Amino acid sequence: MAAVDDATTTTATTTTTTTPAAFPHPLIYGTMESTEADAHLVTAGVCAAVRAGYRALDLAEHYESSKGGHIGAALDQLVAEVPRSELWLTHKIDGMPTGEYAAVKARVDAMLALAHTDYLDLLLIHYPMPRGTDLSGDPAAISTAANFEAFAETIGDAWANMVKLKEEGLVRHIGVSNFYRQHLDELAKHAAAESPTACFANEIFVDAAHPETSLVEYCQGQGMQVMAYRPTAFCMNLGLLDGVTDALQATAEDRGLGSVQQLVLRTLCLRGVAPITGTRDPGHMASNIEAATSIDRGAGVEGGAEATADLALVEEQAEMVGMMGGCDEYAAAFASMGRPE
Repeated sequence: MAAVDDATTTTATTTTTTTPAAFPHPLIYGTMESTEADAHLVTAGVCAAVRAGYRALDLAEHYESSKGGHIGAALDQLVAEVPRSELWLTHKIDGMPTGEYAAVKARVDAMLALAHTDYLDLLLIHYPMPRGTDLSGDPAAISTAANFEAFAETIGDAWANMVKLKEEGLVRHIGVSNFYRQHLDELAKHAAAESPTACFANEIFVDAAHPETSLVEYCQGQGMQVMAYRPTAFCMNLGLLDGVTDALQATAEDRGLGSVQQLVLRTLCLRGVAPITGTRDPGHMASNIEAATSIDRGAGVEGGAEATADLALVEEQAEMVGMMGGCDEYAAAFASMGRPE
């Protein structure tokens, strides 16, 4: 979930005509550490990203980089260069925030303290399961009918706590992550669109082989910002498909880009989706910005359709990509929750 990709990956986002206007900085830097031992390195990564031009960060309660205060340390270093008001902090609370509001608020207060800020621009429910769910075990254990039933029974309580956090000013917007259509249908019973209780954003796994077209269009139709984690994590897997990488590279060059990763990110930008990727390489950060600024910001629906066509060759082979390990198994498990096998 919003995992950091390897050092060869790149990130980019930009504003398009379909991106909700209230989301001002859709160029998002992911702060999940590659390993627990290197969480401290995220401080330097955040500083470099902000100095390169990024203004939005993606955090999570259970990331070691957040628990260790490494994001807060970065913001302290940057305060003289970039004021807090120019940054957008998205944070994710671990699992469903059910139970007594005071306990949920205490968790968010701790998240704020560790990030050295007194408010969050956006708080997301990280995944539609209870806090502390094992996300390192068998993904099939997630996608059971019983788990979905438990979600449906508790989403009202969880969302009421999210709304109260917003009402009390701890967070400015509220949203979800890893919610698919069946989850959103349940959420809609408690979060009416265009109301103070509305869901502002949904952070999901989207990449070249898994564009989630109908889900993205549904969310955008409901006024939600879509944020994409791991958008380029599996680009290397595409090299196992005969001729695909060469074809994509040729298309990238036709678009004035230097890599397949940039082409994927350009596609998401044109679709109004904000990608999240982590890199500590200044060159990759520069290429992110290049991809973000390569699009026609006025292209709208036609531009998004053109960009989607650029990656159609990959989507057509999504099953083969998955067989080669090019899929986020936990995202697939969340997508399958409550659905007939």
